[in-house]
Amino acid sequence: MRVTFGSASAIVLAITLCGACSGEGSGDRAKASVAAQAAAQAEKITAVGCPVAAPATGCLTIMANGKAYDLAGATPAVDMSRNVGISVTGDAGGGVTSCGVKLTNVKVDYLGLSCGAPT
Repeated sequence: MRVTFGSASAIVLAITLCGACSGEGSGDRAKASVAAQAAAQAEKITAVGCPVAAPATGCLTIMANGKAYDLAGATPAVDMSRNVGISVTGDAGGGVTSCGVKLTNVKVDYLGLSCGAPT
């Protein structure tokens, strides 16, 4: 079997790229640094209003400051059957999902504000 310079170069390039894809090398350090910066900059969010469920997407959100916040991280989960407004506090350091800014460390308080007829 004869290996040419071009073949050897292609093999080295493929191994290098596969190493980057598998999480080896300096790419991981950069990702870890970005994640650490994001965690350090987690913004405390307080939102008051009616939670909105979107059955088609499975999203449960609340709006505040012109942004949608993803309530999937609320433990226990928001009880939509109560049909009342909520006050939510959490950290907006969990990234962004298709539902909005992901909140972590979510605390939910139920208010006496009616959110309309149940669906």
